Amino acid sequence: MDDAPAMPYDLNALMWEIQQAGAAAAGNRQDVARLTALVCDRLGCATAREAFDRLYGDWAALPRGTLLSGMRAGQILAVLPMLQLEHLSATPEQREELLREFREYGPPDTGWQANVMGISGQMSLLDGNAGPADLEAALSRLDEAMAMMPPDSPQRIPLEATHASVRAHLAQTGGGEDDFDSAVDDLVRLADAPVFDATQRLAMAGQIAVFRCRQAIRREDETWLAELIAELETVMERLPPDHVDRLGFESHLDAMRSYLVVLRERRTGRFDPEAARFTPVDDLRRQVAALPAHMRVDQLCEAGIARSGAATLARDAAAMRDAIILFEAALELLEPDDERWIRCTSCLALCHIALAGLGTVPHAQRPAHLDQGIAWARHARRLAGGPEYPLWANVSMALAMAYRTRGKAMAFDRRVSRRNLDESRRIGLEAVQAVAWTTLLQSGTAHAAETGRRAGEDALELARWCLSDGAYDEAVRALDGGRGLVLHAATVAATVPDMLTALGHTDLAREWRAAGAVAPEPGPEGVLAGQAGPSGPSSRLRRRVLEALSASPERRRLLDVPSVREIGAALHTLGATALVYLLPSGEGIPGFAVVVTPDGAVRHVRLPGLDGDAPELAGYRAVGAPGRDAGGPPTAPPGGVPRPRPSADAGRAALERLCDWAGRTVMEPLLKEIPRGFGTVPSVVLVPMAELGMVPWHAARLRGRRGRHRYACEEARISYLPSARLLCEVAGRRATPGPGEALVVGNPTRDLPHAGEEAEAVHRTFHPGGLLLGPGDATPAAVTGWLARQRGGLLHLACHGEVQQGERHSAYLALAGGRLAAEELTEGAARYEGLGLVVLAACRTNVSGRGYDEAYSLATAFLVAGARSVVGSLWPVPDEATSLLMYMTHHYLSREGLQPGQALRAAQLWMLNDRREAPPGMPAHLVARVPLIRSDDLAGWAGFTHLGW
Repeated sequence: MDDAPAMPYDLNALMWEIQQAGAAAAGNRQDVARLTALVCDRLGCATAREAFDRLYGDWAALPRGTLLSGMRAGQILAVLPMLQLEHLSATPEQREELLREFREYGPPDTGWQANVMGISGQMSLLDGNAGPADLEAALSRLDEAMAMMPPDSPQRIPLEATHASVRAHLAQTGGGEDDFDSAVDDLVRLADAPVFDATQRLAMAGQIAVFRCRQAIRREDETWLAELIAELETVMERLPPDHVDRLGFESHLDAMRSYLVVLRERRTGRFDPEAARFTPVDDLRRQVAALPAHMRVDQLCEAGIARSGAATLARDAAAMRDAIILFEAALELLEPDDERWIRCTSCLALCHIALAGLGTVPHAQRPAHLDQGIAWARHARRLAGGPEYPLWANVSMALAMAYRTRGKAMAFDRRVSRRNLDESRRIGLEAVQAVAWTTLLQSGTAHAAETGRRAGEDALELARWCLSDGAYDEAVRALDGGRGLVLHAATVAATVPDMLTALGHTDLAREWRAAGAVAPEPGPEGVLAGQAGPSGPSSRLRRRVLEALSASPERRRLLDVPSVREIGAALHTLGATALVYLLPSGEGIPGFAVVVTPDGAVRHVRLPGLDGDAPELAGYRAVGAPGRDAGGPPTAPPGGVPRPRPSADAGRAALERLCDWAGRTVMEPLLKEIPRGFGTVPSVVLVPMAELGMVPWHAARLRGRRGRHRYACEEARISYLPSARLLCEVAGRRATPGPGEALVVGNPTRDLPHAGEEAEAVHRTFHPGGLLLGPGDATPAAVTGWLARQRGGLLHLACHGEVQQGERHSAYLALAGGRLAAEELTEGAARYEGLGLVVLAACRTNVSGRGYDEAYSLATAFLVAGARSVVGSLWPVPDEATSLLMYMTHHYLSREGLQPGQALRAAQLWMLNDRREAPPGMPAHLVARVPLIRSDDLAGWAGFTHLGW
């Protein structure tokens, strides 16, 4: 029987049959299976693998370089999707070989060429082992196919839809969120095209809803996610019962309902087990059995992810075991070199680690689950290779937690316990480092901030481990690794061309420079409110750049945080006494201050009262300073409904209670531990973690003698910075020699008369040779044009400052005829060398609209853009008091030669002095206000902060 002649076949006739069967198909599972069976039947083969091997073998026996070999190669490529549905039959090398022969020798018919090229590009969606490089190659083939067709050709639309789907898959594989969002926008644009029939349009609507759900989860938008789930449920009601996409949509629905439960639980603190509804595991496995193998894997994984998420919240061991069953079933269908193998093993690791921590699991079974979870996680990490894999950070952090659990459980064996605890910190630091990679990959501030949102929480937890183990240097690495990642990405982006050029990648450097444009503010027609297209180099370009740089010594600059020795050197350069991280309590560990000194030494100060849920902090968060809603930004009010504006008296009282708490719990014990020289006050740079970033620590009240309180700024010079990364960056900037230039902007929008008076007084008294811009001429272009020309300049901006949580432009200055946004300062290629000082005499210019740990504000954006020193504000500041404070800051800068931080402190101390006197030369209208200032009104002086030198 083995020697029997092979059944003859007519490939031309088979192509015609496939075309007719495909045109009559209704998109159900039986139609898909029939197409594969049709090809196998006509070739006389039992399996898809055998069918491809026969086609490929017969083609390989043909003479190469002929029209026949080129045409046959194209026909095999066109048939291949039907075979790949059942099994990944062709290797990437075989597909490339067929494609090369088809391109060079196939028939010259452009329509057929475009069709085959499109099919070849589409194959990447069926190849579970396709990585970013394979998907980029598929996109190139689709680009080539679309270029063969007129722009208005109806046949081009399915290719565009495939192109968008491949880009979305690339984003999920490689981690670029701008790739994903632009792909979804393109699918929305194409979804109602007449070339698609009603069922196809319905299926596309379902796929778009699934993708939109992913966007809503990424943005933690509970309301939007609920709406999208309803849309997907509507699609399911209309979709035919046996449609090939139906089971996939059901799995996605389960997953999205589970994510919605997670978001509601985070907001309310309550878990609703009825909200997550799942198909029983046995029923699900029977249903997916009718799907092609590669589709079965995806559905089993999605169902497992949904169950494991809900099981974690509900602490439901049975549901977690169901998830394990689904992941193991998916693994049975995969080859170990399939990319999805990594995802399955990662999920299995997370499930076993979670089971080990559930109280409902018998104690005797937990070590086995923990060991199994550690084994799977180590295996997944080894296969993933490094931080370029999107799941690397999550798996690494879970593995670190597992080692920590095992180390604690093995406390009776100190050697084994210590080894596990050391490993937990090592891998945890790698996990935090991986988030930096993912943030660098993102194009635009919004995507970068979304990616790094949870990094601060992981960094805090890891730092607490390090402190508990006495590993203080590692605590610094952990804390800085989760801070200001958007700012770090923007700082690195400006130096990428120089790094590439130095490594010989001149073409890549040129491509990076050419892609450096900043995306504009989206108009009302934008698909997503507050979102814009990619800003600057796309994630696809960034991925190539990161791959080039990560294989070089520049990898350290990309991912590593400064060593404590480097931090110490930066402190010495700045003349600072200490860099201090403030950590709120959590996980049963009290609050801490981690102190780094110029000699590179690290120590910690226990602060038991430093609690993120302290009543004083919670009260201030709800009320804020006078004129400020402290609850947002950086967090918006639930449901987007604004809170009633608190009274000025309520805000003032809340601020005073906060400053009393800050002094009592933190600054009093901390300042006792900070060394000081004889006759001088210490200079402290603070890095407050999490919501501690809203506190004006320099205004903390310290208890004095005879009931009189003093403020922390009277006992120390206090500055702020988002991270040690930025500390070292700023410390490397040298002052430009010679007299500096000055630009003073006042009242550009004509509704801040006191700001106009302030600007005129500052300009006339201290910078008469500088430039004064006001209503009509203080445009964004005028300001940025001056910034580009200056060398060693001082910029003073007395205008409106706005912060809008989560918007495309999260913080901006209102100027004449437009806005100057923080994002424009950090996303563009321009950096303003020599810029000495920026004084932001505007509201909320040091408030982050991207989250506390990102610390992304107008003030920090100017630091990234090149400033050595910035003065910014924490709340809407009163006009009259601000005018005096700003005038006196310039007085101490210009007349007494103080550095910016010292000058701001001196001006604040002047405001605190009830016997203050106006200096000679102060304009009469300001002199008249001097006796009206109340030293006990914190809102008038404490809102301003100093960053940098």
